[in-house]
Amino acid sequence: MKNLFLSGILCCSLVSLSSVYAQKKPEVPKYITNVEGVKEYSLNNGLKVLLIPDASQSNMVVNIVYNVGSRNEGYGEKGMAHLLEHMLFKSTKNLGDIKKMLSDKGGNANGTTWLDRTNYYEVFPSSDENLKWSIEMEADRMVNATILQTDLEKEFSVVRNEFEIGENNPDGVLQERILSTAYLWHNYGNSTIGSKEDIERVKANTLRVFYEKYYQPDNATVIIAGKFDEQKALQYVGQYFGVIPRPKRVLDKTYTIEPAQDGEKFVELKRAGDSKNVGVVYHTASYADKDYAAIDALGEILTADPSGYLYKTLVETQKVSSIYFWQPTVRDAGYIYFGVAVPNDKDVKAVQQNVRDEMDKIGSTKYTDQDVSRAKAKIIKQIEAVKNNTISYAINMTEIIGAGDYRLGFLYRDAIEKLTKEDIQRVAEKYFRSNNRTVGVFIPSKEEIRVKPVEYTDEQLVAFTKDYKGKALEKEAAPFEASIKNLKQNFAEGKLSNGVKYGLIKKEIKGGKVQASFKFPVSNEKDLNGKTDAAGILAQLLKTGTKTQTKEQIQDRLDQLKSSIYFNFSRQTLSINVSTYKENFKEVMAILGDLLTNSTFPENELTKTISEYNTYLESSLNDPQSVAFTEITRQTTKYPKGSIFYTPTIQEQIDAFKKIKQSEIVDFYKNILGGNNGVGSVVGDLDAKSTAEILESTFGKWNSKSKYEMALPTYFETQKSDKDIITPDKENAVALGRISFKMDRKNPDYPAFVMANEVLGSGGFLSARIPMRLREKEGISYGAGSFIDVPITNDTASWTYYAFLNPTKKSAVETAAKEEIAKALKDGFTAEELKSNFVSWQNDRKTKLGIDNTLMDLANTYLQYGIPFEDYDNLEEKVKALKVDEVNNVLKKYLSLDKMTSVYAGDFNKK
Repeated sequence: MKNLFLSGILCCSLVSLSSVYAQKKPEVPKYITNVEGVKEYSLNNGLKVLLIPDASQSNMVVNIVYNVGSRNEGYGEKGMAHLLEHMLFKSTKNLGDIKKMLSDKGGNANGTTWLDRTNYYEVFPSSDENLKWSIEMEADRMVNATILQTDLEKEFSVVRNEFEIGENNPDGVLQERILSTAYLWHNYGNSTIGSKEDIERVKANTLRVFYEKYYQPDNATVIIAGKFDEQKALQYVGQYFGVIPRPKRVLDKTYTIEPAQDGEKFVELKRAGDSKNVGVVYHTASYADKDYAAIDALGEILTADPSGYLYKTLVETQKVSSIYFWQPTVRDAGYIYFGVAVPNDKDVKAVQQNVRDEMDKIGSTKYTDQDVSRAKAKIIKQIEAVKNNTISYAINMTEIIGAGDYRLGFLYRDAIEKLTKEDIQRVAEKYFRSNNRTVGVFIPSKEEIRVKPVEYTDEQLVAFTKDYKGKALEKEAAPFEASIKNLKQNFAEGKLSNGVKYGLIKKEIKGGKVQASFKFPVSNEKDLNGKTDAAGILAQLLKTGTKTQTKEQIQDRLDQLKSSIYFNFSRQTLSINVSTYKENFKEVMAILGDLLTNSTFPENELTKTISEYNTYLESSLNDPQSVAFTEITRQTTKYPKGSIFYTPTIQEQIDAFKKIKQSEIVDFYKNILGGNNGVGSVVGDLDAKSTAEILESTFGKWNSKSKYEMALPTYFETQKSDKDIITPDKENAVALGRISFKMDRKNPDYPAFVMANEVLGSGGFLSARIPMRLREKEGISYGAGSFIDVPITNDTASWTYYAFLNPTKKSAVETAAKEEIAKALKDGFTAEELKSNFVSWQNDRKTKLGIDNTLMDLANTYLQYGIPFEDYDNLEEKVKALKVDEVNNVLKKYLSLDKMTSVYAGDFNKK
């Protein structure tokens, strides 16, 4: 009763806070330091403020990080931090419905919870209005969230559904069980999503006590990044956050220290699933520890494809199909996790022993300078890639702040740069001992050298970071307006000697980054019949070796150049994406040219790739999502086997991959691949003449021997049907419905149909009708919505709705979804719905226009199909002029429940 009474007092005190704030004079944030472009300020109430300006962006992000996660949960509170994150998207006393406001404004918004922190962020097109609103909203929900019991009761099933989705992932569940065994006392052994029982039983007043304890300015950091007015940002922070008083409560520090593990542990997990996995955990260090960087680098040295020691002994020998590692960015002593996928034809217990035998060699292996150099290059490339994408950088900083201080990220980078093979040898010997490992039984042993975690106090973290200045500030990139007009003004196009069309978008990107996207359609439907499986595998083998370089040399050089090349083949088109830097563009494109003309496709790499793909596919054989989306396409299209448009079952795909021969790969490479019908776009601060020369050198003589004819899909009218697929013992289910119709993007009905889909299922931040009914009102689906596929070159269009659900809610979801569709068809939408969804749709498009991938997609579409850039704005004008009757009439014209094909996948035998 005492706690309930106290909670009531705190709740009442919040009601009057806004009037108190209005009487206080806004505070000007105090400048602290500037570390490599990250400008730190603080308020008297303890709030930390980080500004990361980048004028080359057209978007901005406001990201608030609270130093509270599953590490801070007590008995009966497992999952409370995550549940509270969901509740803060409900409503506040002053502003009202947060989710609706986010929906109306468009852009991107989310919240996440992890071991040491919770964060909320909004990415919007840059404007003073969006900046002010984001800061005001985050300040309001810091102290004025309503946290109503009625909202909490609706959210229980949503969070439970999210929990169940995770339960369908064998590798994820295995990792969770291993961690819970590896940790005796520390909360890092608990899943962040929490205990289903705790989640479902917690009361709103209990959740409020947790909220009022941790959601305070002295426990938070606000990050503002991208393009924004710095003075106004500081003004708004002072205006809205500065008036919140410093809380009188003192946060108790967590003090649980995990004892040294005193014997190897084993876990055997038996449950429904279609894949075999082995996982291994070693206790390691906190992010602040000097050993952390060395352990990260050692993880790369052990698992990297193709140079890793474990990769060579386990994957190349085909004992396993793949191996990966990860080490979380955490405040206290953490862990390193190795995940191994095992082909279904292997004995998983024999593989487990093979893995343990190879792990036993880690501490005694003699590592080389080349090992260290290779790992450093790869990690530094990743660090630079994140840093030079300011929006992602600001969001990614969440983890580092949760680990103790944002400057720890710079110290980590510095530590990586200074690594030596002696550092690698030291951590290998210190941490990679069998008595510090969990794969599974207690084994008595004498004279063990045990690994004891090192504790770091807050005072030590302050001492590590307080005087850190960082490297010299980088040159700021020039502003680039997110508009079609500006895109056209900075766009230059050309044509290579063999017909390849290309475009250069002149734009400075932070760090001198350069992005490129190429599309190479090849051959014709007849010549491609029965060959697309081989083409898909070929794309994955293009970096496995050439006549001049081994796979290892190729990957090493790309890492040293902080660059990446990605290939994908689908139906008729080879897609290539390149990420590099201005000074490395020429060399990276030369590497790409070598891959396209001199690849050798080693037999052992083909075998490994097929094994890896099929292991993944085997894990999907009874996955509701994979099964449902495959089946809905099979039900609504009736192409013959061999057609490039045919959708095989998952088992058919596995069987097809097993039959692929190296000779098929080589034949496709020599006789079908070629660039003479391709297009490509490059974004960066590059010289037009030298770019043309580089592209000519790369693609100008790369031609296909097969005649090119664009393949067009056939229209198949959908029929009313409902199909259930039972996936035994799966905790989650999927519902899909699809309607096909004839429409292309030039159709005068297209603008109205775009908005009809927005209002019905796709628009806003979960505010369209289908997600509002299924998730917000009834809480029977974790995620629901709709999407459209309206092509450019033909009229084979479709509309699809989806919902993820608990299998026991199938009937309720089916009824609710069909009722919402029927209601829309019968009564139509309102003018207010159309207006609000147009605003969020418009803002979302403006946000996307500030993304380099969108610019390249627009350029490639123009180059390939002749679609002018102005069509982007023209569509917006047409949509803006729409009347609600036009939208309603178009919806009725193309959608009908009598033509909807439905597929449901899940364990519907559950009670």
